[in-house]
Amino acid sequence: MDARALRDGLAHEDPEVRRRATAELGRVHAADACDLLVRALGDEDWRVRKEAAGQAARMEPRTAVVYALSRLLDERDNIGQRNSAVEALVHIGPDAVPGAIDALERLHADGRKLAVEVLAGAPTVGGVRALAQSLSDEDVNVRLAAAEALGRAGLAGEEGRDLATRALSAFLASERSDEQLAALVSLRALGGDVPFESVAPLLGEPLTRRDALAALAGTLAPRGLRALAEAVADAHPSTAGVAVRALGVSLERAWGDDELLEIVARPLAASSVARERLRELALPGDATARRGALLALALIRDPDDVELITDALADDDVLEFAEAALQSFGEDAVAPLLAAGRTAAPSIRGAAMSVLPQVSQRDDTSLEALREALRDPSVEVVVAALKSLAIVGRWTDLTAFASLTLAEDARVAAAAHAALSSAAAREHEAARSLVAGADPRGDSAGWAVTVLGALAREGLSAPQDGAFLAVALSHRSADVRRGALDALAEVGGDDAVEAVTFCLADEEPRVAHAAIRALGRLGRADDLARLAAQSKHPARLGAVLRALGDADPVRAFAAARPLLRSPDPQVASAAVHVVGGIDVDGRAEALRDATGHGDHEVVKLALDRLLAADAEAGLDALATALEHNAREVRRYAAEVLGLEGSAEAQSLLRARLDRERDGQVREAMMTALRAARVEGGG
Repeated sequence: MDARALRDGLAHEDPEVRRRATAELGRVHAADACDLLVRALGDEDWRVRKEAAGQAARMEPRTAVVYALSRLLDERDNIGQRNSAVEALVHIGPDAVPGAIDALERLHADGRKLAVEVLAGAPTVGGVRALAQSLSDEDVNVRLAAAEALGRAGLAGEEGRDLATRALSAFLASERSDEQLAALVSLRALGGDVPFESVAPLLGEPLTRRDALAALAGTLAPRGLRALAEAVADAHPSTAGVAVRALGVSLERAWGDDELLEIVARPLAASSVARERLRELALPGDATARRGALLALALIRDPDDVELITDALADDDVLEFAEAALQSFGEDAVAPLLAAGRTAAPSIRGAAMSVLPQVSQRDDTSLEALREALRDPSVEVVVAALKSLAIVGRWTDLTAFASLTLAEDARVAAAAHAALSSAAAREHEAARSLVAGADPRGDSAGWAVTVLGALAREGLSAPQDGAFLAVALSHRSADVRRGALDALAEVGGDDAVEAVTFCLADEEPRVAHAAIRALGRLGRADDLARLAAQSKHPARLGAVLRALGDADPVRAFAAARPLLRSPDPQVASAAVHVVGGIDVDGRAEALRDATGHGDHEVVKLALDRLLAADAEAGLDALATALEHNAREVRRYAAEVLGLEGSAEAQSLLRARLDRERDGQVREAMMTALRAARVEGGG
């Protein structure tokens, strides 16, 4: 579409026609392209303006585009056009920063405030420096906007973060409470520890006390911890709630450091008001406050609080905090947990059964409570009891486990098989006696193959086990057949190979795949190599290659590597899975080659496996992926780098952020940088 046609499209009465014309702006390399952009940004329809803001980042020449957009920051009549110009400049990113800095020096207050918004959305060290200077702007709204914008300065790197932290810490000395509050909020957003000295003067001011306490979240400074603990008894419940939320973050970081925890425990234990406040906040409600309250109650260690903490086991949002708190009580938590296991709601009974082995020393009372729970009408409780007995159960529990493998509920049956396998590995003689009368064709075959597999893994197979398992391979249940195959793979021997090979043709795919896995564990590389050459279905081929990796990693690598560039994405993905799991020379190079596949999903999988196999090579590949033509790949690379979280990963993101022109990818990169910072503890 040429410039004339575009102009006609932008003049059309139908907003959708104008939007479609606007979508072509990025393809126009004409002298009047900027005029067309300005026109679209001023359209009466928000969809057209939104499209124009997104297209601005794709337009050339970029300097002219930035200049045209910067001029719109001075627009006073068409507010929609002005706001869309800000959005467009943010999409453009670092290239827009010089124009925004220039606007700070020449525009009226409203324009300067908009320039601050641009600098917030396209963070660079130069922009952070300009924002810091704007904290002294003559207009209060500009100062407030600059203080809020500096909360994103961490996206510009450590230098930007340090600049912002110093500037905001100094800004706390402002005489205006709204400016102090803005600085506190941004200091929290920057992460890291806010110096206690910076916020201490604000703790005594009613207007800033709560935000100052919130700013101390995560602090490990003794004075900061003491201030948070003392604030739990604040006369205002809302202020106390803020203190408990912030204290919870610090306690998570300090957990295990007895010296720091004692600093918190002393003022809490000494104040009856603080203890009652914690008990109130430990009730269902605000999850963040509840986490902090549970950990704080664990420091006081009042036995009367165990029941309250036990009730919190029913809430998935605070479950791990309740468990940590109960563990700190040790044996004092056993009786309340036993009571909860008998009388509470099913979700709490189940959670209590799960925690019990962590606080008791395998005493008879606890064991009997767990055994009693196996008869509970709630599936949730039975499954939890089975998981606990898998850890602490004795030989006398084997029969109960075997019986429950026949349960109608699949969750109970699966948990029973796991418990039976775990207990059989400990109680060899009882396990051998249990299977003595089992029928390989009857209902008992299911739990019997589980027991025989557990004994085989311990090197305790008997001569008759192979024959029993071979008969079980013809059982009517696919689950039994699959279990028998897994056990035969542990038993080994030529007879086992013959029986397993027979099941390659089983009508149930999961049984056939189990047979393939068994061949790998039996070391049948030649058989698997032939299967690899014959397999056409991607899922089966993947299973064969993985099994070949167990039998002969070098041959599996050789078979899978040529398939990394298969035009069939499923085949290529299966090959990536296999190559990524084989630790041989050339693995990183092969996976690096796979990142050039034409399918985006294969590329993403290869990047993931490469990073797991070789961190250095993975980071190099992710750096390359940030330059990939496909938006999806660049965005995925940004997400992975954010999860990886290292300083090098953050550096790669920032380097590309300065050049990335796609607004969606830029947003993903900034989100990844924030995630990386949180993951890294900053």
